[in-house]
Amino acid sequence: MQTLERYFTLYERFGKESAPGTPCEVSLGQIAEALFCTERNAKLIVRKLSDEGLICWQAGRGRGNRSRLTFKQDRAELLLVEAKAFAESGEYKKAFELLRLYGGSTGAGERFLEWMNGRFGFGKEQAEGRDVLRLPVYEPILTLDPAEAMFSLSGHLAIQLFDRLVQYDHESCKIVPALAHYWESAADGREWTFYLRKGIPFHNGKELTAADVVFTLNRLRGKRNSWIVRLVEQVEELSPRVVQIRLSKPNRLFLRFLCSVSMSVLPLHLAGQTEEQFWRLPVGTGPFRVERRSDERIVLQANAHYYLGRPHLDSVDIVVMPQAAKRPETWSWQQLLREPDQREVKPENSWAKKESESCCTLLLTWNMNKEGLHQHAAFRHAVDRLLDRTAMVAELGPNRAYAAEGYFYNGAGSSCSRDEENSGEVPAIRELLKEAGHDGTPVTLLTYNSHEAEAKWMVRRCTEAGIPMRIEVVSIDKVHEALSGADAIMHAIVFPEQEVCLIENYEQEGSFFKEYQPSGFLEWIKAKIDQAIGLEPAAERQAAFAAIENRLKAEARVSFLLHTKFYTNYHSSFKGVGFNQNGWVDFKDVWRA
Repeated sequence: MQTLERYFTLYERFGKESAPGTPCEVSLGQIAEALFCTERNAKLIVRKLSDEGLICWQAGRGRGNRSRLTFKQDRAELLLVEAKAFAESGEYKKAFELLRLYGGSTGAGERFLEWMNGRFGFGKEQAEGRDVLRLPVYEPILTLDPAEAMFSLSGHLAIQLFDRLVQYDHESCKIVPALAHYWESAADGREWTFYLRKGIPFHNGKELTAADVVFTLNRLRGKRNSWIVRLVEQVEELSPRVVQIRLSKPNRLFLRFLCSVSMSVLPLHLAGQTEEQFWRLPVGTGPFRVERRSDERIVLQANAHYYLGRPHLDSVDIVVMPQAAKRPETWSWQQLLREPDQREVKPENSWAKKESESCCTLLLTWNMNKEGLHQHAAFRHAVDRLLDRTAMVAELGPNRAYAAEGYFYNGAGSSCSRDEENSGEVPAIRELLKEAGHDGTPVTLLTYNSHEAEAKWMVRRCTEAGIPMRIEVVSIDKVHEALSGADAIMHAIVFPEQEVCLIENYEQEGSFFKEYQPSGFLEWIKAKIDQAIGLEPAAERQAAFAAIENRLKAEARVSFLLHTKFYTNYHSSFKGVGFNQNGWVDFKDVWRA
């Protein structure tokens, strides 16, 4: 690689104005200057480049006669070849860095993206006849640990690797067996007994037992997702296939809790490994196992012994794209399942579209633990009224599907009533700002890469109204480091399990909402949650949860902005396309006719 970098550096300095094969005059001193080395080292480098057939060097004879340097390889072609080689070996970061440093206006970057585009999607490895799905993701894989998972990508991968005692069937709206084939509970909802299936193997061949379940639930204490076992008083192994869980208070949602990704069952004592060792290549019971993992890539292989049936895919190759890689529309994961060789396919003939029941909600959450003008409710209400959701949808595009009035999409289409009420309210907004003592002090808005467009829209809207706002955009893995310094954060939440995920939003360690609320307010919410989960029927529970949301609106601690639906466009030759609880296409069931 170092030899090529030197070639590209010299090409950029001396050869970019002339065609390959055309000699240019240059002195050894200029070579040394360009490469930041001595003339002695420059001679060695020139010799190596010549030996590898990259350049032709004709040394000048006599004082004042300059040497002649000829570049034998076209820079764009060589860049493309090397970038492809890096990509094929899984080193995508190096490929993009090479193009960033030396691609310039060569067009190599665009050609590389076009080549990459053809590699993603469904493919068959000819030598072995294996069905492989390759897909890019545009955020780092922060963790595979269900107890630490916070974002949907980590949750999605955990679903592929692990299973839970029970699962929620969205079609029948019922809890169905998973690792447990049967369960029973006491009348007061405080004691639950689960009976495990026989013969379920972990990826390492060890059979699942009740001891694994006990270990998993106890391990959750002290983790990011410890909220889910807050009411678990005791977990006991009654026999190798029977586990009993006792709660400190009744929880009518406990079965739904057990469907959560964070309740994924791990092997006892992490199969005898340390935390660091285990999470390099974790072991679960899920439909896929991890074959290879790095910061840039994770390769999943089908679990041939999966208790619910082997996946149709043989392998899933997930590539973490570097920030230097722009996200073309045809690369979004929603459009992965396409016919790779057909770029212009008539949708009515060859394509299908599927929409998820899950919804992503965009929020503005104020930092109530930081001093500033935003501590005044009138200021927060003024900003909330400025944010015309209908205009936001219209100006930012159709993917921002519906204006939001709360956490959950009500299925009624674009809701404009709130914006209609607020239209023409400029005088009222000015009065609110005056009441808050607005003096032009800038507000700091934090967001992460995927919501930069929405955040910029908000900043523009507020600035036009006389509220100066500074935006800070960070990558998803850096957002927690920046939380305390911001006045507000624009972020999104996926609610696959509505009531359970709502509790997670309020109680999860590190959740943006929890990080931004004072302890007294969080204790009030916790009391409301404990009241709600003990209620039956569901309507009474929902009323208790609504009381929390109504207070958030009344005090403008949170502004509910937009709902986005998940969808996928896929070629009709693909079957089994469906969404899991995190809004991702479930790898297990996809196959190609």
